[in-house]
Amino acid sequence: MTAYLVRIGFAGDVFLANPLLPEMKLGRGSEVLVQTPRGVELGEVLGESKFAAARATIGDVTCHHEAHVHNSSSLTIIRGLTADDRLLVERLQRYKCDAVRRCQDVLAASDSAAMLLDVDQLFDGNTLVLHFIGPVDALGRELTNTIVAEYESQVQSIRLSELMTEGCGPGCGTDAGGGCGTATGCATCAVAGACKVK
Repeated sequence: MTAYLVRIGFAGDVFLANPLLPEMKLGRGSEVLVQTPRGVELGEVLGESKFAAARATIGDVTCHHEAHVHNSSSLTIIRGLTADDRLLVERLQRYKCDAVRRCQDVLAASDSAAMLLDVDQLFDGNTLVLHFIGPVDALGRELTNTIVAEYESQVQSIRLSELMTEGCGPGCGTDAGGGCGTATGCATCAVAGACKVK
C-alpha cells in the first residue's frame, strides 16, 4: 500500500498517513481529510513516501531518513476534499479567523500575559486547538474558553440548521447513505425527520 506524506495544522507538521482505500491515488497538493488522534483534519498531500515499505516492517517508528516526519501510525487519509467540503472549510475558516481575532483582542486588553498565536480547527467544526506563545495563566484560559464556547455554539447552530434542511449528507435516507436508510442508521439519527426517504 502506498503511504503519503501529509502536512496538517497551522504549524505545517508533516505526517506519514495511509489511505483508507488501497486503490486511492493522490497527487502532490491534493487536499484530503485525515483521521488523526484529535479528530478529522484537513491535510495537504506533499507526495508519496519512499519509506512506506520500511514503515510497514518497522512498525510505529518515526522514519529517521525524514527528520521532520512525525510518528503517525494512527493517521488515515479518509478521502480527497470534495466541492461541498471546500465550502464548509471556507465557512469554518471565516468563523475561526473571527474567533482568533477576538481572542487576541480580549487577551491584549486584559491583565493576562497569555498570547494566542493561532488555532487549528478540526473539520467537524467542534474542535479548536489553541496555540499560545509561552505559558497561559488562569485569566487567559478563562477568557479564551469563553470565546471558544461562543464559537462552538455559533458553528453548532449552523450545522443543526443544515441537518434540519438536508439531513446528514449525500444519500441521506437511502441505502447509499452509508448507514442512513437502514433501520439502525435512521433510528440513531438526531434529525431523521429531515430526511427525504427515497
